[in-house]
Amino acid sequence: MVRVRTVHHVLSAQREMQPRPPTMKPCALGLTAFVICSSASASERLVTLPQAYQLALKHHPSLELLAERVQQADAARRSAWAAIKPTLGVQGSFTHYDKAITLDFGELFAGLLPPGTPQEPFEIQRRNQFAFAAQANLPLLRGPAYARIGASRRKLAAAEKQRLRSRQDFLLQVARSYYQVLGEEETVRALENKVEVDRRNLAAARARQSVGKSPRSETLRAELVLTQDDQSLVRQRHLLQASRRELAILVGLPGTVAVQRPAEAPRPQGSAKEMLRGATRDRADLDAVELQLQAAGKAKQAAWWSFVPTLDLSWLYRWQETEGFAGERGSWNLVLTLDLPLYDGGLRYARLREASSSVRAATAEQRLLAQEIERQIVRLRAELAATEAGVISAAKAVELARTTAADISARYDVGAATQLDVLDAAQRQLEAELALTGSRYTRELARLALLHAMGRFPPDALSPRP
Repeated sequence: MVRVRTVHHVLSAQREMQPRPPTMKPCALGLTAFVICSSASASERLVTLPQAYQLALKHHPSLELLAERVQQADAARRSAWAAIKPTLGVQGSFTHYDKAITLDFGELFAGLLPPGTPQEPFEIQRRNQFAFAAQANLPLLRGPAYARIGASRRKLAAAEKQRLRSRQDFLLQVARSYYQVLGEEETVRALENKVEVDRRNLAAARARQSVGKSPRSETLRAELVLTQDDQSLVRQRHLLQASRRELAILVGLPGTVAVQRPAEAPRPQGSAKEMLRGATRDRADLDAVELQLQAAGKAKQAAWWSFVPTLDLSWLYRWQETEGFAGERGSWNLVLTLDLPLYDGGLRYARLREASSSVRAATAEQRLLAQEIERQIVRLRAELAATEAGVISAAKAVELARTTAADISARYDVGAATQLDVLDAAQRQLEAELALTGSRYTRELARLALLHAMGRFPPDALSPRP
């Protein structure tokens, strides 16, 4: 009589592989897929979860996009500062006239000029004439510019905060992909163990049939179960390879990657109010919304300042080849300009209304985000409690399934149970162990999601398990 082995726990499975009977043709496809996956995994790079974070931050294009948005905000800040900085320009010109113009005062005022007065002709225009001018402007009072500078500085700080929050969102996506690979690896191991159990069940059924202790239908049922589990294993291996490739794409590596189970994420502590206070302090996107509100307030101040006059100081120097009436080729002037806009078609009032609307919108967005954070914390706390309870229940279910499988196996050895009972018990044990694995990884992701909602992601405790 052949004893049926029970399925080991997926997290500590130690397979005792034995030679496969030559008549086991239904599993040929599964064995081929196993060989392909094994040869592919030999060249895979092992990546821990902290390494996955670092590689993703280094290679993923979305992080470059976030950095460029910060650069755009910085460029807007520099542009705002340019409005109150001095400017200097130089202009050169060449002019060709159709005729030259000269004045001869000696001929024009003959006999009227006192003795000793120069009598040479006076040139006021050449046919080909060069000139250049230099101008410097110094803004003295530009009220809207100061408010726009304050707004641009806050928008730059908000872009930095939003970049930090977007990085956290992306890293949570990497963590989910990483744990998905872990879960599918555990599923593959469990299915491999289940296939081994099915093979032993089939061998036992054939042995019983050969001595007339069981009908042929029992052997056919064992072959069907083996074929179904073997095909499930093939499908799961393909899904595992796809998930490994997806993770490799996220972290910017070619091919596929291998993963290593990380240490358990720290369990967030504190009441809902304490977590909410921590999120108010640590959430970068909440800081970004506050800065956007301040920037909108500065933009409104700039709209009000547009009703105030502006004051500029200008200096202009001009040089030309002809001396003109002044008798000098170069001249300069200093201009103080006071500009008081009286009517601009309603543009200032439109900008004021737009700025006021932006302030109200930023205030509403701030309240909305605060409510969303509170809602996330309440929901994620409940989900974490549910997943922790689910792990406890799943562990009890695995213990029961193992005991039941062992009991039915012993009864089968003495003829007190059918092979169908053995197959059903093995299937229930497989499902219980897969449920336990899924519950544990769901709990880990629930912890990470709650830490992310509190603005404390990724945690420093996520180091590779020795």
